[in-house]
Amino acid sequence: MSIFQRKTSLLGTAFVLLIFLQFSCKSTYELGQKRARGMSDNKLYNQIQDSSLMYKTLWVKRFSARYESKGKSQNIKGSIKILRDSIIMVQINAPTGIIEVARMYITPDSVKVLDRLKKKYIVSDFMYLSDKLNMGVDFYTLQSILTNEIFQLQAPYERQRPFIRNFKGKVIDHKYVFISDKASKVERKLRKDKHKKLHKFNYQRIEIDPSLMKITDVLVREFGEERDVILKYRDFINLEGQKFPSELVFKVKDSIQSVSCKLKYNKLVIDQELKFPFRVSSKYKRVYPE
Repeated sequence: MSIFQRKTSLLGTAFVLLIFLQFSCKSTYELGQKRARGMSDNKLYNQIQDSSLMYKTLWVKRFSARYESKGKSQNIKGSIKILRDSIIMVQINAPTGIIEVARMYITPDSVKVLDRLKKKYIVSDFMYLSDKLNMGVDFYTLQSILTNEIFQLQAPYERQRPFIRNFKGKVIDHKYVFISDKASKVERKLRKDKHKKLHKFNYQRIEIDPSLMKITDVLVREFGEERDVILKYRDFINLEGQKFPSELVFKVKDSIQSVSCKLKYNKLVIDQELKFPFRVSSKYKRVYPE
């Protein structure tokens, strides 16, 4: 074989390998390929937990999002770093996707925001983030939403109980569904038109695809606040041998306003050693949430 033929063969092999790797990294899974069968609540819960993303760190190297609130929409690009149960750091870039314009540093007890354009910064608690998202969240709920993990939203006055004691598992339309155990009380009051007595209740529904054993849809109805929270997880990909959604749709609507965000993850990496720098220059002015 001539040197030219050998080089051509090597180039062809490299090209085929490159194509294969590209499709291997980007392979997606189809939903609804399997029908749900009867299963105990404990077994269903454990299987969802077992199928959750296993990671110490998660790095979304690039994300793109379309955020809509108060009749205005905005396209956002940036990156997300998560150190499990400790830090969530979100970097927002200019429309070109290169220059960072803002950074958010979130821990279980604080939220810090750095505005590089206006040279200002905020240090606050989760009330600030809850106000921006128009829903009550803590660090662990936010982490679960971003990483497709199971969670429960409870009113502040509600006694904290394990998930499995607050939800009942069912099979509906060939899918597994966890519904909050107060759902029957809610339905009875709705049938009797006793809306005023619903303020003490939250209704939550979680749909699980039986072929992936992954959460695909979440609905939370907070009657006291007249608020609906909708989450949709789509475009599941192979992330280093684990199934993970590359698209998250988030919608919150109440009687006053509506907030929505469609988030697309690109270039995800797990368990890489990450740094979470957050330094505030002395030239920056501290401001307080309104």
